[in-house]
Amino acid sequence: MSASKEQPARPRTPATLARAHALADRGDWIAAEAEYRALAQAAGAGAALLYNWGIALCETGRLEDAIAAFEQAASRDPAYARAFHGLSLSYRDLGARDAALMAIEQAIDADPACDDFRFERAEQLIDAGRWRDALPTLAAIGPEAPGHAIARNLMGMALRQGGREAEALDAFSAAIRHAPAFAAPLQNRANLHLRARRFTLAVDDFDAVLRLTPHAPWLAGLRLYAAMHVYDWRDFDARCDALLTQVARGEAVAQPLVVQNLTDDPALQQAAARTWARHASPRAATPPMRPGFPAGRKIRIAYVSRDFHAHPVAFLLAEALELHDREVFDVALINHGEAKDDPMQQRLRAAADAFLDVGGWSDERVAALCRELSIDIAVDLTGHTEGGRVALFAGRVAPVQMLYLGYLGTSGSCAYDYLVADPRLIDADTRACFDERLLVLPSYQANDRQRPRPAAADRRALGLPPDAIVLCCFNNPAKLTPAMFRTWGRILSRVPHAVLWLLAEEDEAIDRLRREATAIGLAPERLVFARRCAREDYLARLAAADLFLDTLPYNAGTTASDALWMGLPVLTQRGRAFAGRMAASLLHAVGLPELIVETPEDYVERAVALAAAPEPLAALRDRLRAQRDTAPLFDTPAFTRSLELGYLAALSGTVDGDIVID
Repeated sequence: MSASKEQPARPRTPATLARAHALADRGDWIAAEAEYRALAQAAGAGAALLYNWGIALCETGRLEDAIAAFEQAASRDPAYARAFHGLSLSYRDLGARDAALMAIEQAIDADPACDDFRFERAEQLIDAGRWRDALPTLAAIGPEAPGHAIARNLMGMALRQGGREAEALDAFSAAIRHAPAFAAPLQNRANLHLRARRFTLAVDDFDAVLRLTPHAPWLAGLRLYAAMHVYDWRDFDARCDALLTQVARGEAVAQPLVVQNLTDDPALQQAAARTWARHASPRAATPPMRPGFPAGRKIRIAYVSRDFHAHPVAFLLAEALELHDREVFDVALINHGEAKDDPMQQRLRAAADAFLDVGGWSDERVAALCRELSIDIAVDLTGHTEGGRVALFAGRVAPVQMLYLGYLGTSGSCAYDYLVADPRLIDADTRACFDERLLVLPSYQANDRQRPRPAAADRRALGLPPDAIVLCCFNNPAKLTPAMFRTWGRILSRVPHAVLWLLAEEDEAIDRLRREATAIGLAPERLVFARRCAREDYLARLAAADLFLDTLPYNAGTTASDALWMGLPVLTQRGRAFAGRMAASLLHAVGLPELIVETPEDYVERAVALAAAPEPLAALRDRLRAQRDTAPLFDTPAFTRSLELGYLAALSGTVDGDIVID
């Protein structure tokens, strides 16, 4: 919104009105609001002046007062469409979706010729999950209309929400062709490519957006994150340093997950999380509810996620959900992702006492559902990953709210009462970098003993030399930094009979990394690449390798426990941040702490020692295979009991500070 320069019906002090407009033009909204208020409180203030006052109130964060000003404006002149538009935006920013939609409908009734109002209505319908209702109006705006590109961009947003991604891509591309300098569809297409794992195309689109809007929030971080997936390290160090400098200043340049892949500094990760949380949930958090045990019924736990399907979070947690003590707990799974028919989602639906599909629901509607169900403990399994609902938790859905598993770090907010951890993930030196109280379990990661354990895949069929030492890392390629790759190069240079087996997303990624290998003196054929495959095939591949090399600053999580499950030792360097200590936590829990090192030099020396001595490495593998099934890492019943003890302590409300379960 911007201030209207229309003169009020009877301006009493034109100089003061001109001064108010000038202050608004300069962005001095506090002073402008005072000027507009003085004029508006005079007798006979017209709709335009009241509207301007409402804008100033919005800009100073006083949304409830702004609503009152816009309502006065609409009352003075029911044909003044801008008043209803301002009212709609204010209700929208307060999260009152129904009132916002009602007000934008009134704006359209007052000025049917204004496309901007129709676009706002479409955007609100999309935000409310009513994407189908938005399509007819948008489709009717043809190429000859001035707003055609805006309409096609919004249509793409609606189609993307409905899962019709090919049509969404066509809509964004049509908007770009019609208006090449319009940044929004370029950004939306870049995000769509990123989501569909078309990383090179995503980088191209992000670069184009950044040329148009170089300071747009979050884009620089997303561009670097997309590039990291395909080993596109052009200007990596300069880009990384610039981003982290801006993160430290609290600027909106990189989302928390991106920063976790760039630095092992837990304070910088906390700064990124706090900045993102302020933007993701701009309203003040709802005060905590008083915890306590329910009378006359079981304790109700709600796990909230978009990943209740074939996804790492579900692969880890499925058995623990099945093992919850149903004499004490009722378990609801609140799915704000897609309803799917894959075997994992079928299993989770059977495991839960209630499986609730809320995809497309507003935060307010989901919160109302939780209150209706009398949820006692709500566990967010998504956090600051894609599709996270931090604003939902900031609005309070349960007396006890926890963050677990899907996002490895602090939320940077007061939306959660507890962050689940273990003694090896957070210590006294890093405790201040976490904004939640901690629920400290003996071992952090849940695991599923029903995951497959196939025989090792045939090396020749995988393109691996049959007699080589196979060092592998099947982490997400975005976890591999140039510095980490150079460390691996030092290992390979000292173990000439070893190959490095990595995951590649695209052909161009393979070519890039082989060029990087050549640049550090390695023969490119010493890199072997695997593509994504079915889960059982991926597990069989892990069993075909000799040693898993972990990454820093972001460790393997599910991938590390999969490797250990398949009997593949994992070598890790322990970092300082939560995500940089995950593999150390897992190795402690499986009884192999000697595979944890503290420095890059120790990492290289340990890897070389293991790779150069097949017999000790084979003995280590045999030991892992002998003890894995009885190790705490895969003792899911014991893990579940510890988690439940933590839930009971948190709900009791009698523990002041962190909860430690021994």
